Amino acid sequence: MSHQNRYLRSKRLRSALWYAADGKCQHCGCDLPPDWHADHIERWAETHRTNVHEMQALCPKCHQEKTASENKNMKSENYKQLNLFESPTEPIKLRRHQKEFLEICKLLKGGEQIGKIIMLVTPGGGKSLIPVIAAAQLIPSRASGGGFHGTIADAICWVVPRLNLQAQAERNFEDSYFKEQLNHQHRIRANNNEPNPCKGTSGYVATYHAIFSNPDLHAQELQRKRYILVLDEFHHVEEGSPWHQALQSLVDSAVLVVLVTGTHKRGDGKPIAFMPYKSINADRLTPDLSNSQDARVIRYTREDALREGAIVPLHFELQDGEAEWVDKKGQVGAAESIAEAGEDTNAAIWTALNTEYAYDLLTKSVQHWQEYKEAINPRSKLLVIAPSISKATEYVKWLKDLGIKALKATSDESKEAQKAIEKFKRVRENAKTRDAGIDVLVTVQMAYEGLDVPAITHIACLTRIRSEPWLEQAWARAARVDKDAGKLKTEGIIFVPDDELAHNCIEKILAEQDPILKEREQNSIKTGQGNACQDGNEDRQRGNSILPITSNLTGARALDLSSGETVDYHETERIQGIMQQLGISGISTIKMKQFGDLYSGTEAGEESSDRGVVQKETLTPREEEKIMRDGIEKYVRRYEGNNHIKPGTLNSEIKSAFNKSRTTMTIEELRKVWAWLQNNYPMGD
Repeated sequence: MSHQNRYLRSKRLRSALWYAADGKCQHCGCDLPPDWHADHIERWAETHRTNVHEMQALCPKCHQEKTASENKNMKSENYKQLNLFESPTEPIKLRRHQKEFLEICKLLKGGEQIGKIIMLVTPGGGKSLIPVIAAAQLIPSRASGGGFHGTIADAICWVVPRLNLQAQAERNFEDSYFKEQLNHQHRIRANNNEPNPCKGTSGYVATYHAIFSNPDLHAQELQRKRYILVLDEFHHVEEGSPWHQALQSLVDSAVLVVLVTGTHKRGDGKPIAFMPYKSINADRLTPDLSNSQDARVIRYTREDALREGAIVPLHFELQDGEAEWVDKKGQVGAAESIAEAGEDTNAAIWTALNTEYAYDLLTKSVQHWQEYKEAINPRSKLLVIAPSISKATEYVKWLKDLGIKALKATSDESKEAQKAIEKFKRVRENAKTRDAGIDVLVTVQMAYEGLDVPAITHIACLTRIRSEPWLEQAWARAARVDKDAGKLKTEGIIFVPDDELAHNCIEKILAEQDPILKEREQNSIKTGQGNACQDGNEDRQRGNSILPITSNLTGARALDLSSGETVDYHETERIQGIMQQLGISGISTIKMKQFGDLYSGTEAGEESSDRGVVQKETLTPREEEKIMRDGIEKYVRRYEGNNHIKPGTLNSEIKSAFNKSRTTMTIEELRKVWAWLQNNYPMGD
């Protein structure tokens, strides 16, 4: 009997397989336990058949060992097929925007007077090769002695927003494959405010902050010789800002300015420096992305990247919840559903991410990642985006208590943070290098942009930031193609609160991806084949007037961007319950649903329907009083520290104003203290 589905669900057929094996594991010979597995002798992914006579009965341990062995072999084969570095003779495969940039370089060498190139490249699309191509095409090779015909520059200055991107830029120029394929011997070095920054190389890479700290040094350097200036992620530079002023002299001196970004919008909506604009009406400007005599614009969209296989689609697991808080007036606020909180959405999210809900969401993320890593992709890594540095520290400790090795990288860009990112980039290959890397990184702001770790498959998005450019950059960390994993990585999986603001960004991504994914589906049918710099401070600036009390994750639903399909809360709980019953792990809810309506109308399905009911844990008065007192004390200390006020001053004023100690106050009195603080000592939202 043949089935289109992957799993052998028929009790009659499972019984037949059990008797055929005489109740013994057909690998180790042990007695089959109640949760024994019906295994395809040949991988279902290869045959797409489920015939009982082509299956074997295995104990869970033997099945897991067999799956791990098959995944290892599959990984090796995928590496041979997909890794560009496997064959040195294979010509480089440039993406469309890289080809367009190469053609412009040829025009420049032919005498065209082009002074500016603006490149809008979707996150993950491949911006980091652009400076290498520019140097290879437009700067004389050091080995040649320099000065040969057709070159327009002597050196390159590459400006990046973060320290970790400096090291990445250096490595891009050192890559032996690109040296051979692009026929260059150029090297650049990281330099922040040292004289003679090139020091015998073909250029240097600096951060925006370094240039702002000493603009004269860099301005003088760019006047010494002909420089190509590359401003990477230049949307960080607000028009008219001090950074803009510091960079202007460099832009004026460069023989060619290349402006590269993943977005043409800033999170705060303000104009971007060096971006041309045109007026729509008196109150609105929009980027002018048309070519001119001395400027060229190259666009590489999410649709382009998906079409060329430069990124993978995203799958979202949206988590709803309920929350309760005290506002700046001392009034109790509540939302039974974050997804339907309306004008209270910001307060509900802030509360959720600072109370129990955050750990519920993190638990779901970790569990899914662990199952996925064990069952499907052993290279898989998890990125956790925390709402604050203090929360990031808590998450790392919580993960370590679970036995998960995790490190923290926050926005202070310390040496420890840089080391953490380097360890996160490494993939443990065998027992000898077991401690060489980590699989989980907890970050606040610094790793969302420029973190190039293709092995990331899961993101736990626990930030309150809802700027579309910021979220797109953050989620793009999981959209990277992992060539070493090959077909084992087909999507990025994002766990995120199910709020209206986040969903707006998701819908935008869906609208951009949907046409390309429909093209893939149609082609598959035809061929017969089956299936921060300045923008990132929002988390620390908002929410001071909200005192979180409690929250609870109440439900989840799945949204898949590769199919445009949504599974509601009830159905998600039902499917996940069935997966748990069958011992199926590591795949998304949508993917499971696509295997068929599992156990529809059976007892298993009916039993699992009750799992969507989550009982809220009620706080006792004493517990709520403690939350209020701790929140007030934390606020007081932060206010005194931020404003250089002698510690204890505000506590004395509170006691004087209310004539009693907070330890003897009722809940209502504590709420009045909170409102009094917001009115007299506001820190701003």
